[in-house]
This record gives sequence, C-alpha cells and structure tokens, in this order.
Amino acid sequence: KYADVMELTLVNSAIAGLALSGKGFFYQNPLEARDGEERRDWIGLACCPTSHSRFTPQVGGMVYARKAGKIFVNLYAAGEAAIGIGEGRVVKISQETDYPWDGKIKLKIAPDKPSEFDLCVRIPGWALGKPVPSDLYRFASTEAAPVSLKINGETVEAKPGKDGYVHLARSWKAGDEVALDLPMPVRRVHAHEKVEADKGKVALMRGPVVYCLEGVDNKDVVLFKLSLPRSAELSAEHRATLLGGVTVIHPRGLDANKTPVTLTAIPYFAWANREKGPMTVWIHESVDAEPGPEVLVDGAGTDTG
Repeated sequence: KYADVMELTLVNSAIAGLALSGKGFFYQNPLEARDGEERRDWIGLACCPTSHSRFTPQVGGMVYARKAGKIFVNLYAAGEAAIGIGEGRVVKISQETDYPWDGKIKLKIAPDKPSEFDLCVRIPGWALGKPVPSDLYRFASTEAAPVSLKINGETVEAKPGKDGYVHLARSWKAGDEVALDLPMPVRRVHAHEKVEADKGKVALMRGPVVYCLEGVDNKDVVLFKLSLPRSAELSAEHRATLLGGVTVIHPRGLDANKTPVTLTAIPYFAWANREKGPMTVWIHESVDAEPGPEVLVDGAGTDTG
C-alpha cells in the first residue's frame, strides 16, 4: 500500500509541482484553476525547489527494495539495477516498459549464480479496482480486467497477498524473465460522498495517471459548464510530440447547451506548461444518454505544443 501511494505521488502530484522545463515551480497543486496558473522561477519560501532537488535523485532507489530472502519490485520504470542479496551474491534486474503509458512490463533476472529468493511483484491497487488505498476515492465500477503474470512464458496466478505483492519463490538463474501485463482502461473516479465539493462530479484516471481538462486543448467550451454522461465513450491516444510524450484521453461530453463535444484530457502533472488558461480535474457528471454525433472543439485531436 505504501508503494501504491508512492507511485500515485510520483506520477501525479510530485511532478505537477515542477515545470517540464525544470525552471518553474508551484507551491500548491490545485485541482481547479478558473483563471489558470503559472509556475514561478523561484519561491520566497524556498522549500519546494530545494525539496525537488533532494527528492528527484532518490527515485531510483525506490524502484526496488530488499529484505531477507526477498526482492521487492516497488515501481515500474525502464532501467537496470544490481541488488545485493547477502553472502556476496548479486542479482541484476533489467526492466523494460513504457509505463505508465503502457501496462506491459518485462523483468529480466540475472543472479551471478543460481539463487533462491522471493521476487515480490507489486500489483497496483488501481489494477485491482481501487484507485487509492482508502475510501476517499473509488472507481465508478469495481470490476477490473484480469492481470497477466508469466515466468519464462508460463502463466502464474497474479493474486497479490495482503502486502500487495505476488511472491514468486523459486531458484532464479540468469535468463529468467517475468512478464507482467496490467490492463489500462480509462476509469471514472468518484470522491467519498462527504467531500461536498466533488458531489455530482467525476474525474478520469488511466493506470496510475490522473487527468485534467485544460483550456488550451478545449477552447470553444467553458470547462466548468461541461458534463460527462455516465455512458459516454472514453478513448485514449498516445501523442509522442505533445508535452514530452503523453497519452491523452478523449471524453465525449456535453457542453452548456447539451451539444455533444469531443474533448481532450491531459495528464494532470503536465498542466500549465503552455499558455495560461483554465483547468479542472473534476467534471460534472450527467445521466444523459451517450452523446450522438460529436463536435470537435478547437484543440481536440491536435497537438498544441
């Protein structure tokens, strides 16, 4: 559960405080900005820029953890690691993935000599139908697509224990491979009923990434008067040239006049990196039938920088 929180923080709130250029900072992370916001190149209370500079170099050390006879895979990120497991033994792990845009992860295991240990593979809460490890937020549907887990091409049960990890206990040798496939449909998120500001509203999430609507992508509508029908189609598209390469979501919503529109939602962490304008994470939800033929608003379906 701690790793779930760490992942959600890393891919959403932590990096939202830093501009993609690395030269601007937020002191806070609002979930709504009616007039837009701009990051500052410095903050008088200098904890944010300096905290980022301390925090970022530590991320590599969070990907894996070790405990007597166990190696934990906490985070999914392409790279290589060498992990000591005692008695002078070292296990090299190579991770191949395009996470968080794609849920396919390949782990190549290479101990310096055949060794018995548990490789503990984390199954994120979002992949099991729970966006956060509490009741503060919930998915509109608790149904989750099956997670696939294979060792050297052979399927194993992808059911995690109470700690959130699948413990793969075996004698590992160089050349062993673990393949994890986490389906990433677009999910609707609702807040706890006691959160008054979010009543009747919905947010969007794909994998561990939280999304928002930004004015620069949806110029011909008022973001705060939009509604998203419960049955509306939600499609995802990866754009390699947008905001450093992100997957966007195209919700089919209704504008203030109930006219169908196709919108563009971007990852929350990437907002306020282009022209200043409104932004919202929470969208009004309606029980209207799925919109008919849509109208493309300015910015939807095109790269804007």
